Amino acid sequence: MTFRIPIYSKILAIGLVVHFLTSCAETEEKQTAEPENDFKIFESLNAEATGVSFTNALTENDSLNYFTYNYIYMGGGVAAGDINNDGLIDLYFTGNQVQNKLYLNKGNLQFEDITMPAGVGGDERWYTGVTMADINGDGYLDIYCSVSGKFEPHTNQLFINNGNNTFTEKASEYGLADAGHSIQATFFDYDKDGDLDMYQANYPPTKFSSPTWVYKQYMRDPTDLQTDHLYENTGDGFVDVTDQAGLRSYNLSLSATIGDLNNDGWPDIYVSSDFNSPDLMYINNGDGSFKEVIKEATAQTAFYGMGVDIADFNNDGLLDFFQADMDAKINRRKKANMASMNADLFWSVVDAGFHYQYMHNCMQLNNGVFNTEGIPDFSNISRITGTSSTDWSWGPLFADFDNDGLKDLFISNGTRREINDNDYFNRIEEKGGIAQDSLLFWSQNIPEEKLDNFMFQNKGDYAFEKANDTWNISFKGFSNGGIYADLDNDGDLELVTNNIDDPASIFENKASERSNFLRVKFKGNSANTMGVGNRVYVTAGDTIQMQELTLTRGFQSSVAPVLYFGLNNAESIDEIRVVWTNGKEQKLTNTKVNQELIFEENNAAMPENTINPPQEERLFTQADSTVFPQFKHVENTYDDFKDQVLLPHKMSEFGPALAVGDVNNDGLEDYYVGGAKDEEAALFMQTTNGINRVDLNVFQSDKGYEDVDAVFFDADGDGFQDLYVVSGGYEFAKKPQLLNDRLYLNDQKGNFKAVANALPKLQSSGSKVYAEDFDGDGKQDLLVLGRQIPGKYPEPASSFLLKNTGTTGKPRFEIDSEMQPEAFTDLGMATAASVSDFNQDGRADIVIVGEWMPIRFFENTTNGFVEVTNDLLAEDTTGWWWSIASGDFDGDGDTDYILGNNGLNYKYKASKEEPFDIYAGDFDNNENEDIVLGYYNDGKQYPLRGRQCSSQQIPGIKQKFKDYASFSEATLDEVYSEKVLNSSLHYQVKSFASIYLENKNGKMVVHQLPRAAQLSSVTSILVEDFNKDGNLDAVLAGNLYQSEIETPRNDASRGVFLAGDGKGNFTALRPAESGIFIPGDVKNLKRYQLGDETYILAAKNSDYLQALKLN
Repeated sequence: MTFRIPIYSKILAIGLVVHFLTSCAETEEKQTAEPENDFKIFESLNAEATGVSFTNALTENDSLNYFTYNYIYMGGGVAAGDINNDGLIDLYFTGNQVQNKLYLNKGNLQFEDITMPAGVGGDERWYTGVTMADINGDGYLDIYCSVSGKFEPHTNQLFINNGNNTFTEKASEYGLADAGHSIQATFFDYDKDGDLDMYQANYPPTKFSSPTWVYKQYMRDPTDLQTDHLYENTGDGFVDVTDQAGLRSYNLSLSATIGDLNNDGWPDIYVSSDFNSPDLMYINNGDGSFKEVIKEATAQTAFYGMGVDIADFNNDGLLDFFQADMDAKINRRKKANMASMNADLFWSVVDAGFHYQYMHNCMQLNNGVFNTEGIPDFSNISRITGTSSTDWSWGPLFADFDNDGLKDLFISNGTRREINDNDYFNRIEEKGGIAQDSLLFWSQNIPEEKLDNFMFQNKGDYAFEKANDTWNISFKGFSNGGIYADLDNDGDLELVTNNIDDPASIFENKASERSNFLRVKFKGNSANTMGVGNRVYVTAGDTIQMQELTLTRGFQSSVAPVLYFGLNNAESIDEIRVVWTNGKEQKLTNTKVNQELIFEENNAAMPENTINPPQEERLFTQADSTVFPQFKHVENTYDDFKDQVLLPHKMSEFGPALAVGDVNNDGLEDYYVGGAKDEEAALFMQTTNGINRVDLNVFQSDKGYEDVDAVFFDADGDGFQDLYVVSGGYEFAKKPQLLNDRLYLNDQKGNFKAVANALPKLQSSGSKVYAEDFDGDGKQDLLVLGRQIPGKYPEPASSFLLKNTGTTGKPRFEIDSEMQPEAFTDLGMATAASVSDFNQDGRADIVIVGEWMPIRFFENTTNGFVEVTNDLLAEDTTGWWWSIASGDFDGDGDTDYILGNNGLNYKYKASKEEPFDIYAGDFDNNENEDIVLGYYNDGKQYPLRGRQCSSQQIPGIKQKFKDYASFSEATLDEVYSEKVLNSSLHYQVKSFASIYLENKNGKMVVHQLPRAAQLSSVTSILVEDFNKDGNLDAVLAGNLYQSEIETPRNDASRGVFLAGDGKGNFTALRPAESGIFIPGDVKNLKRYQLGDETYILAAKNSDYLQALKLN
């Protein structure tokens, strides 16, 4: 049964103002009252106007300064909530060395300091985080303060609301006097028994320089003072159930945030951890225990994980999360304050079994659940959203600040002193350290720089735009904790931050003057009186917003128990659905906008159909694990960077090869998977009873090669499929014979033997091979692409056209000097080709792409291949191309193309105005190939890499730039000189976007693919009408796990299904919609027919072969 609940409207005196719009004309007038460019959403309010004068002032002394207490600059928090139930949201601030403050909201954004009479000022403790929650279920918000600091006491405090604007401290009485070095607590009903339990994030003091083995040792048996804690609310107080829940851990926890991450109805926990210690994602098992799944759920996390917020930012019904770190936005701060390249530290963390942890913010997109264990999958897309680098960041907050229906992102920012200033601390090290009596002096003289916070407007489609200026929200200082709240009850969200050595910031929001809203509160029957954990789904037009009520968000702070929905110009709400934590639901339809609704649990009921409705079958599903024999590609270990220090990524890990064909002519497809160096390749043959691996001695004999591609084709004209395998890799500069490709002849029974002298000795580190009768003589020739010259990145490699000159049973191939164009010599770092007829003359043409290469077209003429790139393409298409596939996507009868580039979610960015460059040459005359990568920052071009890394390649840089500060200001020309750069090998990329290339009137027209296809590099593409609608579709997969450690690896892709409309347009379906879920370092996709069923095989580097079934 569905109940309609009463709408409570209250007059201004008790703080709830409900606006009712009476006509479309009034709505239009509200929306267009002021020109868009002139309207400023925020206005900064000063302390004189608001009465909020709190300042978290720090006073350093001989016993308390940075060198005696490294955590001195972590700041304080702020909590928002209506402590006296008058309908106005009040504010509470924590101070490290100053008194905490409680401000009562008197209306009209004016506040009264009631700290002393309320009894919540605290004592001499070092207060950190604060949370307001109704802990005892009496309908009033209580205040819980976390405590840390150098000195005792460290026990947290709980201020119980007496209902009369006074409070009584009762932490010990309630069992919540946690004595760890606490950062923040979060209250939630983990066992769904109707009351609020508590998770406490603790940060045990640990030397910043501690190696990874120290963390690992502590993690074996953390003490009570080192671990986070889970406290169960028994109704008579709280009991520590950390061990029973499986949550004992040693982590430098800087935040713990709650959300139902896998949509199973149970609240989960995300713990963000500092330094080497890995983050923790605890999935609620529903039986009082949790399982930790961070490595299964994410491909990477932040290294210095700070605050976290959890919200559905893209309105797909799945909770995403944002994690702050400390990667600088501007070049100067990146280079002057950047930690030195430390491969040993990075890999020690990975090798310890922790995770891939990078120093940048993480915007973790929830892809859904694709396993039986209920583990959600997340992709970090912070680079494509433009939110990866916001300097020393603390607290992220997702909220719809402009009321347009999309959650924006605020990030508090700034550190009181620059404790990562390389030059300053190098000077200290050079002088042999600091005397005890001068610690204060050196602490107070650490450089400082006030930084602005970051406000990003959510533009939709994975795009966020910095809005500090356009929204008039700017504060340069040192902000730590922050909250949002509708402090004046006008339907939009004010912003409040707790600042070190500056008064707290309050920004008034005026978005409701031109856009609509809905405010939601709850009235529960249980001790969870305010509905913490409830979900609300709001449908207006084509948009469905989902929010889940959790209070602790960002860093050391908590928001009020209210949900806010921006509705833009919507004049009514089609449906509101409330899901209570006990499963009961309420629905309203055709509801007015611009009002507050209070949902009472009394009016909720269990849904009539408690059985989940059958889900629409996905186009693809994961193959049954029993169908395909297990095969794991195991990459050999080789350190490419010892050969070329500044390689952008490793060049030795581009396998495995994958080929599909019927090797014994039984009408059933078989497949081959190549091996890495020292690993044996494998042949899998299909029978009517299934698939079996066939072990061949020849593969064992040839396992010294690196197999990067392969093709089945009839090499000798006997009607059976032979096998050509491309040899690749970076590690064979001193053994070039291992770069020769191989031909294996089929004995007509599916057995293969190596054929000597059938191929020319190319000794080329290749990438791909394609079989086609290029010259029309009835024999299959070969196109073999050259990928690299080992040790000489990015020098161009040669590609080859091999003519089939053999006879039946006697294969032979030679370089086709007549047909092969001159441009194939030193063609480039080719990665893929399309053998297709792009000019419709009946002959197979060639399109080749590669890394640092433009798209190159070669027309097959009666006189051989002729390059016609300039005739077909009007623009420079140089990119990091990984793949290409052809098809008539617009239905006009000619051949179009989809091309996979590096994507838009990588550290490297490029545009026509600000390209990404590489320069290569022997810059310091030491007979080694040097590499310089150039990028743009604030309109100037700089070296991508820092002083430490750059000087490892060219030691003279340290002599030229004596300190990090001078290097941080130096442009590319100033570091290397224009003369040197001009004389070097130079490539330039102007776009990393994957594209659709339309063949139109004899020209090729570039169209970017949907942004969902830009989340990572695309290394393989399959084209087919998968959904049987008569139009060609495409499945794309990829990733690049080989990046150097200062560049977070490209790992966000889970594959993407592009549904074609037959007109050259594509719609990207989410994994949850299409069933395409192909994580990992994908190198090859192949279509495979198993009996009557169609599959996609995905070969991945250092991973298991994956199969997806087409339904």
